[in-house]
Amino acid sequence: MGHKSFIVIAICSIVMSTSCQKKDTASAENSILSVGTHLLVTAGACYSGAGNTTFTNLTASNIVYSINLQNGNREAILADYNSTPSNYGDSPVGLIDAGTSFSVLIENTTTTSLRRIESIDKTSYARTIYSGNTTALSAQLRGMIELPDGYYLVSKSSALEKMKSGLNRLMAGAYPWVNLANPPAASGCAPSVTLLTASAVLNNGNIVFAHAAAGASKIGIVSAQGYSVAGNCLNGGAVIFPPGAAAYPTAMVYDSAKNNLLVAYAGNSTATGVNSIYVYPVNETTNTLGAGVAIYDSSLFGSGSGWNYLLYGVSAMTLDPSDNSLYVATAITTNTTISNFQILKLKYDSTQIGVANNQVLLPVSNPFYSYGFDTKCISSMTITH
Repeated sequence: MGHKSFIVIAICSIVMSTSCQKKDTASAENSILSVGTHLLVTAGACYSGAGNTTFTNLTASNIVYSINLQNGNREAILADYNSTPSNYGDSPVGLIDAGTSFSVLIENTTTTSLRRIESIDKTSYARTIYSGNTTALSAQLRGMIELPDGYYLVSKSSALEKMKSGLNRLMAGAYPWVNLANPPAASGCAPSVTLLTASAVLNNGNIVFAHAAAGASKIGIVSAQGYSVAGNCLNGGAVIFPPGAAAYPTAMVYDSAKNNLLVAYAGNSTATGVNSIYVYPVNETTNTLGAGVAIYDSSLFGSGSGWNYLLYGVSAMTLDPSDNSLYVATAITTNTTISNFQILKLKYDSTQIGVANNQVLLPVSNPFYSYGFDTKCISSMTITH
């Protein structure tokens, strides 16, 4: 698939306290994006399950771009973190559509003091610092979602931080908003501090977390008020464990209309459950996760199961509720270097869950967006209208 020509956005100098306003030669009267629905992609350092060697902050594409969902073509590069005046080692790993701007989470494993959240103005194309709180951004950054109160919930390896612009950071007692090692309570949520890969927010504001680690992978729900006492681990501390010891949760999507949590697992194997997608029904009254149902399993690829597409090492997912399309960033072979990431578009039919599980996710465009210099490695995807 050919890529359309694109607008390269001029990038302003980045220092931790600056607020520069350098513009591209394109007219500032026009938005970066054309009218319509778009898939916003951050291609930076990502996680695709234990045993799968993915791109690092130095080898990833390290760009943010938009794909027109009407034709599947890239239409604009919104930010390029490879060239001057970006910092060496900058890697975008999360994005939120903030209305008149985009907020982008920047990981920098090379120089950790440069970790930050940037704001990209949709009209002027200017990049400014949204938050440079290096205390909150003190561990490897994994992703970012927006909470109902307008704060951002940032996933880092050791905790989930609740943040706003500047140095604003909300704590749960003396700890980050969700720090599953403290308090060291007898709870199913703790201890889980090795690799918090993803998070989601329920309709009631409570937070779902995914933790990946050998022998300690789990999915759990904690209070919207953070995790400061054992009781904040909801449902009596019950958590969901992966379908197999070699399966690690990598990405989550919450279908808020149907109260279904979709979780992608990945690992270096085609054994049952390892590279898979499970759906868990959520009871928002009791804050419980029901038994998981496999709506995709790579072990049955090509076996006549109906899953005639391969998902291996999924690194990101997003759901477009306007047409129930699930976009999945994945390798399409079992190449463990994950050098062949593509974006697949799958039709998500929740009515088939528990009825015909191999019919829940059906390929619409395979691939929707082909492997190229800009798909190494897709760390997050967001739908914007």
